[in-house]
Amino acid sequence: MRVMDFEEAYGTIVKASKEQDSIEIPTIISSVDFKDKECLEIGCGPLARLAVKISKNIDVKHITCLENYDLVVKKAKKAVDVAGLSDKISVQMYKNEDPYKLPFDDNSFDVVYGAWLPHDLVTDTGFLDEIARVSRKHVLLIVSGIDDDLVKMKSIVFPGEKERREGSKKQVSEYLKNKGFKIDYKDAVLKLDFKNFDEIAGVFYFFDFKNEDIGDNKEDVDKFLKAKIHNLKNSFYCLHGEK
Repeated sequence: MRVMDFEEAYGTIVKASKEQDSIEIPTIISSVDFKDKECLEIGCGPLARLAVKISKNIDVKHITCLENYDLVVKKAKKAVDVAGLSDKISVQMYKNEDPYKLPFDDNSFDVVYGAWLPHDLVTDTGFLDEIARVSRKHVLLIVSGIDDDLVKMKSIVFPGEKERREGSKKQVSEYLKNKGFKIDYKDAVLKLDFKNFDEIAGVFYFFDFKNEDIGDNKEDVDKFLKAKIHNLKNSFYCLHGEK
């Protein structure tokens, strides 16, 4: 199995999407009218894929993208330039002694959104405070789902994964409700088709196990992934908070 870093794992999972990574877009767009909206995307990734696709489909006012790695910022800026959307999308480097303090005034954006952000970030009250603070109206979070193949895989190593995700969903929802947001959800499934075992194992050992040694569980995880190379289902939900 080839050990992957973030860039390779990210690119591989995007290419593996049978829907060509498009299913998240209609899910997000159906939640909020982005037309003429000032938007903030947290963690756009090297392709700035959501910002680019939203801007191509809708006449947004502007999308500001935040990233915290120099190389990712450079690649995201290039992707925006290639798409001809530099007037609609800006990519900024984010560095701050306080990891959750956003460099914007209160109520700076109509829509604040992020997709597939780390669990520790999405569930942190400091992060939730900040996205609630800078949003005038909407918060959108694309979060890993409750019932899918990856929950079963991760449960081999970390029993109770489904219950943990259920608890996180409730925690984030209740916190945002206390900040004055009404909460709604939309659920969907990404169907993934990898070329071989090295691809699927490299991706999920990176994203779900941080390339760490999982000991005696490795044989069972490998067996599970080999059966899912061409038919893995990765569910997600879009949490929509509206003031």
